[in-house]
Amino acid sequence: MKNGGVWLTKAIGASVLLLFCSVANAQTAVVDTELGGTFSGTIDTAGADFVQGRFLAAGGEAVVLTVQAVPGSTLVPTAVIRDSGGTVVPGLTRVIGWMGMGNLTHVFTLPVAGTYYAEIGADSGSGGFNAHLTGSAVSSTLVTVSGVVTDGLTGNPIAGVTVTVQGSNFATTDASGAYSGQLNPGTYVFAFSAAGYTSQGQSVTVVAGTSISDLDIALLPTVPVEISASVSGDMTPGGIVTATVDINAPPTATINAITWTQTLGETASIANGDTETATVTLSSAGNYKIGLIHHLEEPLVTQDQLPPNVPIPPHGSFGGLQNRLQVVGVNPWSLEEAGLVTLEVEVDTDLGVFTEEVEIHTDLPWKVSTGLRNVPLNQAVLVQAKEHTSYDWTLAAPAGSAVTLQDATTRYPYFIPDISGLYELTLADAAEGIGGSPATLEVFAGQWRGVIVDEDMDGRPVPDTACTLCHNDMFAPDKFTDWAQTGHAEIFTTNFNSSAYWGQRCFACHTVGYDPAADNLGIDEATDYNTFLGMLGDPQPDNWSNALVNTPETARKANIQCENCHGPQGTSFTGGLAHGFAGPLGEPRVDLSSDVCAVCHGEPLRHARFQQWQLSAHANYELAIDESVSGNCSRCHTANGFLEWLPILLDDDPTTDPLANITVSWTEDEVHPQTCAACHDPHAAGTTSGINTNATVRISGDTPPLIAGFTATDVGRGAICMTCHNSRRGLRNDSVWDAFSSAEKARAPHGSAQTDMLVGQNAYFVAVDSPGGHAGLEDACVACHMESTPPPDILSYNQGGTNHTFFADRDICSDCHSPHLDPDDAQGAIQHLLDVVQDLLEDEYLALIDETINGGYTVDLNGDAVIVDAADIAEIQFGEYRGRQALTVVFNDSTVSGPHRIPDIDVVDSAMAVVDTLAAVADDDLLKSGWNWALVHNDGSRGVHNPFFANGVLIEARNALVALAGGTRIMEFDRQRPNTLSSWQNRPLKNQRGIQK
Repeated sequence: MKNGGVWLTKAIGASVLLLFCSVANAQTAVVDTELGGTFSGTIDTAGADFVQGRFLAAGGEAVVLTVQAVPGSTLVPTAVIRDSGGTVVPGLTRVIGWMGMGNLTHVFTLPVAGTYYAEIGADSGSGGFNAHLTGSAVSSTLVTVSGVVTDGLTGNPIAGVTVTVQGSNFATTDASGAYSGQLNPGTYVFAFSAAGYTSQGQSVTVVAGTSISDLDIALLPTVPVEISASVSGDMTPGGIVTATVDINAPPTATINAITWTQTLGETASIANGDTETATVTLSSAGNYKIGLIHHLEEPLVTQDQLPPNVPIPPHGSFGGLQNRLQVVGVNPWSLEEAGLVTLEVEVDTDLGVFTEEVEIHTDLPWKVSTGLRNVPLNQAVLVQAKEHTSYDWTLAAPAGSAVTLQDATTRYPYFIPDISGLYELTLADAAEGIGGSPATLEVFAGQWRGVIVDEDMDGRPVPDTACTLCHNDMFAPDKFTDWAQTGHAEIFTTNFNSSAYWGQRCFACHTVGYDPAADNLGIDEATDYNTFLGMLGDPQPDNWSNALVNTPETARKANIQCENCHGPQGTSFTGGLAHGFAGPLGEPRVDLSSDVCAVCHGEPLRHARFQQWQLSAHANYELAIDESVSGNCSRCHTANGFLEWLPILLDDDPTTDPLANITVSWTEDEVHPQTCAACHDPHAAGTTSGINTNATVRISGDTPPLIAGFTATDVGRGAICMTCHNSRRGLRNDSVWDAFSSAEKARAPHGSAQTDMLVGQNAYFVAVDSPGGHAGLEDACVACHMESTPPPDILSYNQGGTNHTFFADRDICSDCHSPHLDPDDAQGAIQHLLDVVQDLLEDEYLALIDETINGGYTVDLNGDAVIVDAADIAEIQFGEYRGRQALTVVFNDSTVSGPHRIPDIDVVDSAMAVVDTLAAVADDDLLKSGWNWALVHNDGSRGVHNPFFANGVLIEARNALVALAGGTRIMEFDRQRPNTLSSWQNRPLKNQRGIQK
């Protein structure tokens, strides 16, 4: 840093000690450093002068030495490693060509512990260099052998098993049955023995460098004991369940104790828990409901269950149940987990302790729900109020209804509609409503109807003309033509014709209204349903065609139709009308929430894309709500805004402006983040998922003109990602710089500017339109983030389908690149440059503030604090805030001010008048360098998206900043104003806005 006109060295890494030694007249200089440290020096004479970085090593480390010539140097460096005796340690040197001339890496392995010297010389040229040592320990010649010993009958781990190798003790298993030890390479005979079990031996070959972690053994008891647990009874909330353990043991066995415990689920009471038959009373419906809400609000998985590339999102950004007045959407996995109670029985015998688990799947009164306000009859409707202190609900039902509102004084009441019509819930709480009025929620109930009446020549479904009479793109949109070509329209048909295993367990998703427990004219109530069931299990290519003829009522409600996503279309009072009293068109039957898709795509584990999405940044409700009412930000941060913007993006109408703000017609309580429907049109979703997916997205091939000022072409399904994932500031390069105001010159790229980086756009000092190799991948972003990276195995069946967490896995790089490629090679180098450029930016801004004050001015941090002496500053942190480059100032007294946008930081004279902004007096190259840093930083890939471009952008920013540091800044305002700094220093540190620091 430069403080008060004096340059201060900033160590990179707090633990690194840098002792600079000048190099001249053919001498060797020694610099103390360490693995993970950095050292630097100057070579004056090639072949004669050397700088050695001295470091200690434990031995066995694999080390990479990276050397980079400083700007302006002609140095072509050499590198060797010497031990304490001066002997060269063998290694491999390679030039890092893509980082520019004068750069190399030297890779070597340290044989033993001791002191080593990383020696830098010159093959030709002269000048300064920076060197960095990266070390990572490697395994010794000893190889770890481990495993688990279990009971061959029960599968339970066995503690205390003696493990011998060649007759000598090797290890003893712990309480989890695990053991571990180390051996030199060779072939050994292992033996496993424990009291009450038959010993077992195994020959094992140990290979150098290859650990063995699965030497698992199952020992058979000499006198076996087997237990099995079962449950029966009333598995509903408050029900009584009998839990039984059957013990199969030799007559001579002694049973010391039996213990039943609950290990998972809503708390139940257990009576006779020390006997073979325990009585379990399940928890109340109210407690189960609280548990269900928790499972809807929070992730169903833990970080330990996810791969390293997928983090659990912070609280508030998870795509779970939100604090709104609404019908609660319920997905299958949350419902299953909420009703799950797990019991464990432990049987203690003289032959050992045996345990068994058994599950109670509580039948809860609530069912899977889309969250729409258009609901089927005779299924519970769970409602949520916004959080408050007390709740007092009333329900107005259709005439003749005998419905009862359950839990009417709680936040989560529910009811079961029994008659078609409107159910109006009122929450008598002024705080919940608008302008002091009670909050109301209208719910429309009806019966299932179905639309399929025939098939066309291609076997695709033909809808009822009662629907297409209006849905013909004249009176209402024609959604049927596109829908008939999707997988939604054929999933039932395809499986019915081809699978012997497909059956009623699949009908909840693949048909309309399947629920044997509810009377609402679903598919299971069709008069010809039993006839249809007789055709299941016998796959024939004409099954579907025969069903249309022989069981037309069942076929009418086959496949995934309108009502699966929009709710029931009819009631018993429709009189032939298509929608009847099931509610008006629009919002009650249409919702952008992913809950609509989750009723099927949130099923464990086969269709858990909903749960994958919930973990992604696209599910960030907190951000969507923050940006919901902005006609600018909501275009990309909300599904509502994106779909409002989409027609303008895609039309060819010259009178519409895709860069203009959209009209916001929704509230914070109605907004959703980037949900399924933002990217996919459910009426034209494709037919196939998985490896050969043909799933469609709303924008594909070429992007529309991006807010970043360019168009990306031939990027496949990545086009929809790029529509928002760009810098969103218009074109930013040297050719347009002079057109910007000082405030615009201090812009920073929007977060997630991946497209600019991928295709090499919008940077200064470099040639733009420089796409990297990854830009040429089919489907671009989608290729790595969704197709090559598998979804988490716990959220997918055999890791099938595309990855809807969108987090890419670093391990996939070797699928295309060398198996020896380490992403850290590229990312480490780019991160180093990011750190260097950020340090230089912070130094330059400190120097600019210092020179401003020396010129007789003070610096006002946007009304939060005033800087009267640069010596008061402990640290400046450069970054970006709300679309502008920004500074955070840390004072010597630990006070922190910021971040402040640079155009909002004022230069103030002695009369408290604002003379200019810091952005206006900053050198152009300083602002350009700040943009370059933010572009690479906001991209987030640390160069992976386009390593050559990222490297060049940062190198040129670094060079520009180094040049600035050697020059004299010229303030762009009048330096002849009176200097009243001394009188200013006698005042309290307060600015003209009257805000005390």
